[in-house]
Amino acid sequence: MWSNVISIDKRYGKEISYILESVENTKDMSYATEESVGRMYVYVASACEIADEAEERVRRIAETVILDFFKQRFFLEKLGLDKLSLAQCALISSIVHFDREFESAVCAKAFSTLLDYNIDGAYHFRLSALNDSWEELAGVASRLLDGISGEGELYDIAAFITGSDGGKNQLLLERGRLKNLTCRKNVEVVNVYDAQELNLLSAILGERPLEIRIKKGELSGQLCSSLKHIARVIEC
Repeated sequence: MWSNVISIDKRYGKEISYILESVENTKDMSYATEESVGRMYVYVASACEIADEAEERVRRIAETVILDFFKQRFFLEKLGLDKLSLAQCALISSIVHFDREFESAVCAKAFSTLLDYNIDGAYHFRLSALNDSWEELAGVASRLLDGISGEGELYDIAAFITGSDGGKNQLLLERGRLKNLTCRKNVEVVNVYDAQELNLLSAILGERPLEIRIKKGELSGQLCSSLKHIARVIEC
């Protein structure tokens, strides 16, 4: 049997909810939890025959915590943003998803040297290069925000960031489910924000959209208008 443990500081409530929901919904993986005064431990296990797949899934969960939740929180704090408009969410989300392939490789390398998935420990002590890069990017974003006169400019910057990283995919939103038709995959909508529309906007931006097909009545008019700043929107 393959087994490992994911651990994280208990103050990361959203992240813990994501971890638990993810392992619970992973086929052929069992888990148990344990708490200390300050930490949550999630013990995961699977059959040896699928050990590689299980390890990859757990690594992806840990990576999402760092590159979605931690990175989002980092930029919200650095830019002094609290209650977000859709335009501000678009900007933050485009930054969070920017350079994902490189950052994913950095996380994979860091976790390959560890015996378990101590997520916040890896972030603070093995991934300082990411933090340094985010600090530099936050400085650029802060200067851009200082010169912005309206929400239209926020969308322009978000679209530029998303497009510069390879905007090319056709997406479909139907019955609350997001699909990347170009890559032929379902897209996970990670609950990094408190509002579901913001989470959906973030997930869409993460797929580098060129075109978004939306079933009529699927989205609010406000969100649909927001997406038109990012990609071609077709209501069908």
